[in-house]
Amino acid sequence: MKIRYLLWILAYPIYQVIGTFRHEGAHALAAILSGAEVTKFVFWPSMLDGLFYWGYVIVTGHTGVLFSAAPYLLDLITYFFFFPLCMLVVFKRKWIWINLAVICLISPFANSLYNYRGRLSSLNDVNKILQVLPEGLVRGYFLFTLWIYLIGIFLVFAFSNTARNLRDHK
Repeated sequence: MKIRYLLWILAYPIYQVIGTFRHEGAHALAAILSGAEVTKFVFWPSMLDGLFYWGYVIVTGHTGVLFSAAPYLLDLITYFFFFPLCMLVVFKRKWIWINLAVICLISPFANSLYNYRGRLSSLNDVNKILQVLPEGLVRGYFLFTLWIYLIGIFLVFAFSNTARNLRDHK
């Protein structure tokens, strides 16, 4: 393995901030659409009331279940918009393709998995969704989307036009 590929690991903090911005931005947009006011929007790792958060949104007013569910709906929208792009377009610059795959395919998977697994925390979005919606519906949504994300990630790295092009040029 080439050393430069290991350097991609150093990009992780950038990917984390972009993913957190998307997640918290979805909360903020849902709050605004619900008629609430966003009083604080933080998309970088922070402490709040003695607890660590990757990011957070503070709102005043009623938000409803859409506020908690918005990041996972946006994950799915992001994924379905960028999956065909990553599959069909032949990217001449591999770094663009890899960054799109990480930010728009892997990040939605990681976000959904991280929050679904953390559902037992009372502060977790998924726990809040479970308090309002039937458990089978919530579990079904997450399990279905997680499998869709995994299958799509595999397909992009194994069979996309860019992956084929890279194999053909070796």
